[in-house]
Amino acid sequence: MFRLAGRLSSALLVSLALGPTVAAAAPRTAPAVVRLAGITNDRDTSVSRLGLVLGARDEVRGIAVVTGPPDARHASATRRVYPLRRIESPQGVVLGQGRGVRAILLRGRIDSRAGRGTLVIRYLTNGLLMSYRQCRIGLERDGPRRWRLVNAYSGATIRSIRVRTWMLGISTLEPVCPGPQRPTTGHDQADRATPATANAREASAPAPSRTAAPTT
Repeated sequence: MFRLAGRLSSALLVSLALGPTVAAAAPRTAPAVVRLAGITNDRDTSVSRLGLVLGARDEVRGIAVVTGPPDARHASATRRVYPLRRIESPQGVVLGQGRGVRAILLRGRIDSRAGRGTLVIRYLTNGLLMSYRQCRIGLERDGPRRWRLVNAYSGATIRSIRVRTWMLGISTLEPVCPGPQRPTTGHDQADRATPATANAREASAPAPSRTAAPTT
């Protein structure tokens, strides 16, 4: 059983690495991966390709991620599949971490019948104080085996995500979150800003440090 599951995961992630055309050409009886967005950061040149795993009836089964050099077919790329039940659990799943510290987490609910979902992405803003922030991101179905990420604050389609960092953690996730956030302490905080207030805060917020080497 475990060997079969491993082969299934490998097949799904190869289709994600090769591109949306290959995934779309898969038999309707086999799971397919629909590409959602690419994720980059300002620390290295790696790229993570985020995709949605769909079953034979277009039901969402989970999320797949391929991380590696710009060429996703490179031998050093890492491939992971996160089942829907884990994404919808209170803890969610860990998308990124460094030195054993969870840096980016994802949780939420996806309704395959309604063709929409709401996700919450949580990120580490201060590794010294272990402070986190979070913001929402929408998921919508555009057609048969076609889904897209949607900015929950502006309604714009999201095709790429940029992780912006500072000396002690992550300052923001562009363009998912409303704008650069100041490091915070205490309990996790949900970002409830509207586009207007987010723009005002972005204009007044200090720029992330560019002189100190970021740590993970």
